[in-house]
Amino acid sequence: MIDTTTFSTRSEAIASITDAIEAGGAVTDASAEFDIDAIADELVTEHADETPEGATIASSINFFIDADEDTFWATVTAHELDGK
Repeated sequence: MIDTTTFSTRSEAIASITDAIEAGGAVTDASAEFDIDAIADELVTEHADETPEGATIASSINFFIDADEDTFWATVTAHELDGK
């Protein structure tokens, strides 16, 4: 299952992706079988509030996985590494 939490850091969001891939037990080392960075580039979204002048409010930056379950798994599958 995909965690729909808002994360404080991109690394936390990426860890959630890895956990989701490994949760079923069929994959024990997601980073050895999938390009985790490419998956994160497609799925992890950053959000931050802005001042009226358009400046980012640093304390408001957060990350989330922007995908439903079908999109998540399609993206994971698309980034399977060769040579298994």
